[in-house]
Amino acid sequence: MREQLAGDLIKTSNEEQRREGIIATGYLATARRFGSRNNEFHLTIEDTIDNVGKAFLGLSVSCARCHDHKFDPIPTRDYYSLYGIFNSTKYAFPGTEVFRHTKDFVALGPPQAAAELASWEKQLADLDEEYEEIDRQRIRGKLTQQESDAKRAGVRAKIEFIERRPAAAAATKAYAVSEGTPGDSRIQHKGDPKNVGAMAPRGFLTIMGGAKLPPEEKGSGRRELAQWIATARNPLTARVMVNRIWEYHFGKGIVATPNDFGARGERPTHPELLDYLADQFVRSGWSVKAMHRMIMLSRAYQMSSDNNAADALKDAQDHFLWHFPRRRLEAEEIRDSMLAFGGALDTSMAEAHPFPPEYEWRYTQHKQFFAVYPTNHRSVYLMQQRMRKQPFLEVFDGPDPNATTPVRGAGATALQALYLMNDAFVHEQADLLAVRVGVALGSDADRIQRAFALVYGRAATPAEVAEGLRYLRDAAAELKATAIPEDGRRRAALSSYMHVLLSSDEFLFVD
Repeated sequence: MREQLAGDLIKTSNEEQRREGIIATGYLATARRFGSRNNEFHLTIEDTIDNVGKAFLGLSVSCARCHDHKFDPIPTRDYYSLYGIFNSTKYAFPGTEVFRHTKDFVALGPPQAAAELASWEKQLADLDEEYEEIDRQRIRGKLTQQESDAKRAGVRAKIEFIERRPAAAAATKAYAVSEGTPGDSRIQHKGDPKNVGAMAPRGFLTIMGGAKLPPEEKGSGRRELAQWIATARNPLTARVMVNRIWEYHFGKGIVATPNDFGARGERPTHPELLDYLADQFVRSGWSVKAMHRMIMLSRAYQMSSDNNAADALKDAQDHFLWHFPRRRLEAEEIRDSMLAFGGALDTSMAEAHPFPPEYEWRYTQHKQFFAVYPTNHRSVYLMQQRMRKQPFLEVFDGPDPNATTPVRGAGATALQALYLMNDAFVHEQADLLAVRVGVALGSDADRIQRAFALVYGRAATPAEVAEGLRYLRDAAAELKATAIPEDGRRRAALSSYMHVLLSSDEFLFVD
């Protein structure tokens, strides 16, 4: 958390840690942008505060932007105390249709690299402005169309020349944040930056202690904010995190509204348990792995998901965890499992996506950048865009890439069934699984048992083995009417059977 909020300001012992700290602040840099000239920056800060508040504190802090929070003890002054911290921060500018070149990226190289990168970006920014000024002069009648075209062509040639000869620092730059011009901000009445009032000194939420920046602090205040949030004295941060970990295992958090621990959020079903887990989390050194271990070794996690009519009458929502709540696998789990079953999953760390070179970018409002890069790496490495969701993740309720997603949907839709039936990816993984069990074992019965062990994590019953053998026999008979060569029909039949297993409820749901 400290690195995501202030990784560029934390003291490090080596160059690798320094680079990682800078890159971590990309969490802040990815806040949404508004306006073709980045002239709606107050909305970018609002998005930052909204995400930081919900993700780390479980509070809808941004509701206090226009007025005191209607339900939680967060006055507007507190919002602008945080606003001042992020307004004192410089965000990497990704470029727009009008000014398409990047700006304020952070160099990852040696100290002199920052100056080289800034100089290179400034040259392009100045040429972007010159290019637009020529067009403005044409609109005002100061230049003819022919004169405008000639001048614009000259500027465009200069831009392309500089684009193709970037400073060495431009090759190792991060979409991150850095220190801007530090200063407090004034309260914006009704959230209007043109209607300001009293000054709000930079600091933390009053309800969380209301600490202010010390007078000797000359920076933005992000380092102090990181300390205020990521401290054992903060009563919310540890609870919010362990609640999320619990949610990932059980499908529902102890607080069912992970982004809202405020008055409008759900009350915790087991407040003492939440407090205990938060305390253990802090005592373990904020170890996520230790928290996973504690939860997964608990009786609650190891219980069966079988239903009990008498208990269901007393607690239909399973608030008291009398059985394990059945849940569908998340999108990433489904994809990674399919790849793993056939032996195709690449567990190594993925490299950068094969984006086109920066000097080729010509994206506009009507000609946007869309891409899907096939890979066998784990789903955490899939490229995700805000303009269009990654196809697999979209089908299986992946998160909204535009905002913090407290709880994912887990609906069963016809589109999911059709995807599992028809998509080439599923067919390919079923075939790889068929090859894996087919080569390793000599009999169809053993192959069925091995497939059940891989896909379901259990042995097949005698009835299931008999049913599988009938399926393979019938499928092989039907395949005689196809163009598949005779020596490939057994593999095709086994692949079809594996396809059935990968499309089943037992694979898709955790029991």
